[in-house]
Amino acid sequence: MSARDSQVKRMADLLREGATMLSQACPECKTPLFRLSSGEVVCPGCNKRVVFAKPSETERVASQSVVASSLEEVLIEKISELQSSLRMSKDVSEIERYAKVLSSLFELLEKVRGAKR
Repeated sequence: MSARDSQVKRMADLLREGATMLSQACPECKTPLFRLSSGEVVCPGCNKRVVFAKPSETERVASQSVVASSLEEVLIEKISELQSSLRMSKDVSEIERYAKVLSSLFELLEKVRGAKR
């Protein structure tokens, strides 16, 4: 029996035993990973247990900070654009619309800045 046939047989056996094939593949051999009924994840190609690393709290906070900074920049840019439009406007209903949108953008900007702290 070839190595490939052996691997397919092992995968079939895992399925019969109640394991679930996952959408992730083994980082080493690229074989689909399986979650056993015990919760353990294994690679039938390498015959190894696989552990998924969770992002650390520091990585998660850093990622959120990058997103918040990017969003803050966009909000400031939009506020600036609306400020220019507001300055040119003479129509009262248009001025009211700009004021409502600016108010919402400033509220959102404060929330984003609060999330960065």
